[in-house]
Amino acid sequence: MVRRLGREYGWVAAAVGLGALVLICSVPFVTGVGTNWISGDPFAAPPRVAPTAGSTPSPVQEEAAGPPTSAAPTATPSPSRTPAEAGTQPRPATRTTTTAPPAPRTTAPPPAAAPKAPVALGPEGGAMGLWQMLRDRCRSLHRDADARLRNWTGPAENNWECKRQGSQRSELIDMQAACRSKYGSVAFAQFSNGRDAFSWHCFKR
Repeated sequence: MVRRLGREYGWVAAAVGLGALVLICSVPFVTGVGTNWISGDPFAAPPRVAPTAGSTPSPVQEEAAGPPTSAAPTATPSPSRTPAEAGTQPRPATRTTTTAPPAPRTTAPPPAAAPKAPVALGPEGGAMGLWQMLRDRCRSLHRDADARLRNWTGPAENNWECKRQGSQRSELIDMQAACRSKYGSVAFAQFSNGRDAFSWHCFKR
């Protein structure tokens, strides 16, 4: 009996079951509400729930997937100082100042003294006094010698000579030696006119 009913009305039960399955699958498309799937992953993000018609959607904060982190940071212990380091303190650097040696003073040499003008010593009496001084010089060399000019009153240099009596020989008079023999070793002879033999005078510095 049961088998007979199952063969006659089995297709009806199958049709009803298929219709119920189709109805259940079409609910999300008709109402807009999907089925909620619960994931087996404990770190998976929670599923979003679609808002129903007429309700205001509330903001939902999304959490990044991943392992949970602790909010409080872990303090890292600082390395302990050894007793040697604790007892040794840095010493301040010592500044060394280098003093430059004083520059040598350069003192200008004193100005050179102007040469003194020679002091006239003589002879006095003009041309006669000069002739007498030169005659004394000749007689100190030769007792019979006399002073005279070779070229009359011509040039001052190489003109006065000592002439011995009765002799043809003569010698020039050293004018420097003539002045020194009369006025000492500091005296020297100088003429004022190269063309005048009587312009000789004796000077000292």
